[in-house]
Amino acid sequence: MKASVDELLQRVNIIDVISQHVKLRKAGKDYMGLCPFHKEKTPSFTVSVEKQIFYCFGCREGGNAINFIMKYENLTFVEALEHLGRQYGIEVERKGDRRKAGHYDALGKLCEYYQKGLKRTGFALEYLARRGISRQIADEFRLGYSERSRSALKAFLKATEIPADVFLSTGIVRMKETELYDMFGGRIVIPIIDVNKRVIGFGGRTLEKDGIPKYVNSPESSVFSKRTSLFGIDRAKRHITDHDEVFIVEGYFDLIALYGAGLTNVVSTLGTSVTEGQIMKLRNYTENITLMLDGDEAGIKSALRLIGLFAEMDVNGNMVVLPEGHDPDSFVREKGAAAVADVVKGKRPILDFYFDHYAGREKMTTLQGKQAFIRQVMPHIDAIRDKVKRRLYVKRLSELTGVEEEHFAGTRTYDVTGGAPRADAAKGVIERKVINVCMARPELLEFFQGKEVLRYIRDDDVREVITRMVTCFEQGKNIDVKNFIETLDKEDLKGLVLKAAFDEAGAGPDEPEKVLLDYFRHIERQFFREKSKKITEKLAEAERSGDAAAVTELLEQKRQVLTHIKNNFL
Repeated sequence: MKASVDELLQRVNIIDVISQHVKLRKAGKDYMGLCPFHKEKTPSFTVSVEKQIFYCFGCREGGNAINFIMKYENLTFVEALEHLGRQYGIEVERKGDRRKAGHYDALGKLCEYYQKGLKRTGFALEYLARRGISRQIADEFRLGYSERSRSALKAFLKATEIPADVFLSTGIVRMKETELYDMFGGRIVIPIIDVNKRVIGFGGRTLEKDGIPKYVNSPESSVFSKRTSLFGIDRAKRHITDHDEVFIVEGYFDLIALYGAGLTNVVSTLGTSVTEGQIMKLRNYTENITLMLDGDEAGIKSALRLIGLFAEMDVNGNMVVLPEGHDPDSFVREKGAAAVADVVKGKRPILDFYFDHYAGREKMTTLQGKQAFIRQVMPHIDAIRDKVKRRLYVKRLSELTGVEEEHFAGTRTYDVTGGAPRADAAKGVIERKVINVCMARPELLEFFQGKEVLRYIRDDDVREVITRMVTCFEQGKNIDVKNFIETLDKEDLKGLVLKAAFDEAGAGPDEPEKVLLDYFRHIERQFFREKSKKITEKLAEAERSGDAAAVTELLEQKRQVLTHIKNNFL
């Protein structure tokens, strides 16, 4: 029997779901961690075990376990249900489009096709062997080879029973005139696999000596983005968590070589420099990121470019520089696994490399060179939050340039509050307390039934949330927060409910009725005072225009309003 969405939410534990992707720590009755959806240095991402919801007080993302998976994995609602269903062994009632699912199926079949192609292509296996890649490692990484045979491709596509247009939509299988062909033809094919063990794309390496381009990647698609994807994350995730550190390299074969040498907590970019999206993804597993780049000028500059980003995201950025002329792949093959372990021991903070990189250069002996260096390095020193660490770097800069330390004091300009005032700060504590009470004690929603009080609520979002609660209560529906937010179609409304759910200003056990009654009096008094003010304004206008009938009518309205205020609030 298939489970409903409500039943799925009852059976999954949001802590289990989120802790696979975010490092959480206990904070009172809740858990906290760095938000995976925006850059922050101080944790504002909160998860409630009791209410089975999450909320970030920084970017205001929030919801239940389904909402988290949708946002984190970039899935539709239906796909998120399938994802959780597979993880917990629950078959869920679902409707919806299966476009992405078809995409994953097609990519998985292509991976199998390439693997078979490698096993029957001797020269491709010999190429891998020359690079030190054993059959076992090739199988582990599901390496393949794309044969230059259109007839073989055609037979494969037919055997899958997946429509050709699904393969064409991946951008890997293409059509020229009336024939289908494979963009990776004649290349070693490396599958890129996500944390859920799904193939999302491929990289292809030419076997021709002067082949151009040497590497190609799958086109961007609904399931694959070079700027946020990481090669090897599927197998490295557990090792990263165990070691509380990740190494980043810039090539498929660099990673495979290091993995074979025993360095398993390593991932690779996909032909691009390290991006903000990739750092944000890795920061969910560790705050310690070490770059292992080529020992040439370009490799060092690539690392130095990340100093600001690491500081902004409060990441401990280290760097391992290989001997000049080596990349990780060539270093492993020439020097061996023991040499890799020795090099890793020599890792240092990136900013230290930055200092060393310029300290020995000739331009540091000139006034202009020193000024240029100070301008370049000070923003990175300013971004360091640790006062002692920042002071040590200022001291080193002073020694290097001959400029006294006091001239570098007071240059820090970043916003310690983490940004501009939040838009939701204006939402009243009283309103959040009322929503909190209604979720905790839904039977008290009877107070709202058949009363005009709802129209007295000035804030549109608060009024809509409470109206929806009353409707759910009248229909006998569950108003548990993790279920109720699924009935809200506006993100602002969901955010308001989630913020209220986490609000520590909730009512104590003996006063919920008092909270609601006080709120009714407050908004009703506010409503009638504003009504009185508006009548006064209209009355002044009627008197100026000489409209005697309007003056008489407005005076009567004002008398009634003042009488109501006197009898009820004074």
